[in-house]
Amino acid sequence: MASKQPRETAGSSAFMAFDFQVNVSMALVLDLFRQGKEFVALFDHHDDFVVFVGEGENSELSFYQVKSSSELTWTAKRLARRSPKGDLPKSIVGKAYYNIAQFGPKIRRASILSNRPLSATLATATKSDLHDGELSVADLCSADQDALMKSLEADFPDGFDKSHATLLTFERVPFDLESYRATVLGRIVTMLEELHPDFVAVSSPFYTALLAAAGECTGNKTKSGTVEELRKRVALDREAISRLIERVHSRSKNLVEWWSSVNDELAADGIKALQIQRIKNKCMAYVNSRRAGGRSAAKLSAAIRDAIGKAAVRDMGSVLEAVVALKVHGLSEPESELFDLQSAMIVELMEAMT
Repeated sequence: MASKQPRETAGSSAFMAFDFQVNVSMALVLDLFRQGKEFVALFDHHDDFVVFVGEGENSELSFYQVKSSSELTWTAKRLARRSPKGDLPKSIVGKAYYNIAQFGPKIRRASILSNRPLSATLATATKSDLHDGELSVADLCSADQDALMKSLEADFPDGFDKSHATLLTFERVPFDLESYRATVLGRIVTMLEELHPDFVAVSSPFYTALLAAAGECTGNKTKSGTVEELRKRVALDREAISRLIERVHSRSKNLVEWWSSVNDELAADGIKALQIQRIKNKCMAYVNSRRAGGRSAAKLSAAIRDAIGKAAVRDMGSVLEAVVALKVHGLSEPESELFDLQSAMIVELMEAMT
């Protein structure tokens, strides 16, 4: 099985395309949040990504069609290329224009986003060039525009308004097909670091939570009776991201964040560097065993938390003093584990206090 080429690879390609689409959409949501804007974002509803920016009747409505590609560049001809099968519209540019036909010229944009740039000639230029930023169809030379318009005429035989070409845009997004998840995670790291340096430690769980929230909003085609119903079922907004931030604020700090204070106390107590490192290793072993559901760690965790509830340790200024105070509550050393009672108590105490 390992040596033979699989017959069916469409599934993995489709998953990557969808995963790329969701991650690009998440990045746009994070950008809007960092800019302090009010927004309501819809995933895979009318288009790959749809977003209202602003509040009430003054909000701007944008549609985004996300296209991942391993080919070198996009061209007007590639965007105008028509599929031989399926319903109208059959071209990429036609599917983007469909949103203008449905919702009218008051929308902000109907955009095609891709990891690859557009090779085109601007109306103000004499030769073709690669373009990264957002570019309107109306900015292109007549030859490139003609290729797109002919495809739109075929996609919309009842006619379309050429003046709406200003609303059709193309934009390259800086997301490599091999590392787009890491790029989005990097943006989360930056955002959380701006809020507080300690929050960087939970960047990965925050990414997972945001991805899950986006997944819950994706692909629900049921019609909504009201805007509020639509918002609750298939949308992420500024309030939803703020709730994720609040969960970061209210969580217990992890070992990476609080270890420096324990390290300083151990050093001040005369414990040498190698011994401090051994204690840290045991603390990490305890955290890992507890996370993995180890029976001994789970049992010890429950016993220590019960002891913390009984002992007057919350007013103590020293974790070592608190460890001594806990020992009188009948706690016993675990057998045949990579951690010991002291390391387990340090972890439980620091999590309870932070």
